[in-house]
Amino acid sequence: MKLFIFLFTFLLVIPAGAQVILLNPHDNSLTDSLGSEMIFAIDVTNNTNEEQTIYIVRTQNILPPSWYSALCFDVCFSFELDSVVTSPEYGSSPLQANETREISVHVLPYENHGTGTVEIKVVSVSDSQQYFFDFTANTAVTSVNEVSYKPENYSLSQNYPNPFNPSTKINYGVKEGGQVTLKVYNILGVEIATLVNGYKPAGTYEAFLNASATGGLSSGVYIYSLSVNGFRQTRKMILEK
Repeated sequence: MKLFIFLFTFLLVIPAGAQVILLNPHDNSLTDSLGSEMIFAIDVTNNTNEEQTIYIVRTQNILPPSWYSALCFDVCFSFELDSVVTSPEYGSSPLQANETREISVHVLPYENHGTGTVEIKVVSVSDSQQYFFDFTANTAVTSVNEVSYKPENYSLSQNYPNPFNPSTKINYGVKEGGQVTLKVYNILGVEIATLVNGYKPAGTYEAFLNASATGGLSSGVYIYSLSVNGFRQTRKMILEK
């Protein structure tokens, strides 16, 4: 009898044939440079009067070497994680009645020009309907990492975002061409990553740190240091998971 009442109430809340969730993708294909972050967003709307728990599953992840993709829903997750749920366990919460929220797939091409494809599946726990989306990420041969004008001074900017998870961008300026090193250390001074190690002509540049791709860094304070032509500067950044 209790089961009958539950099913009857459920049918009243969600009319037969009605979609439990509505999905509106923004872009299916994006093109950017190496070192960029391409974001494929989808608006998800709860089309009922009851809260809905949503599952997002990465079903295909076909990327060139040194490319990564991450699922994001309220927060961004590790590149290794193929499925997430709108629950407190994942730092999220179910969609409330008629609420619209954004989910996204972030593709980060660090090296090797090419094309990558990511497919995800979105489904509500109260509905058997599955929704599939295919996203294509391309890199342009012309990079925006180097800017034509010559900076007046050497510089190392604060990383952005900060705190970050799982990736962050570091801008730096080279007044005169020379051997550039940009390294990351833990709070004990142990080197954990080399982001740049080579000659750079005068210009402004971007470097990227991917916490998941450097051995799975833990939350905490890290130090990054730029060295070029006798100039040296260090700054702190915070990884929060």
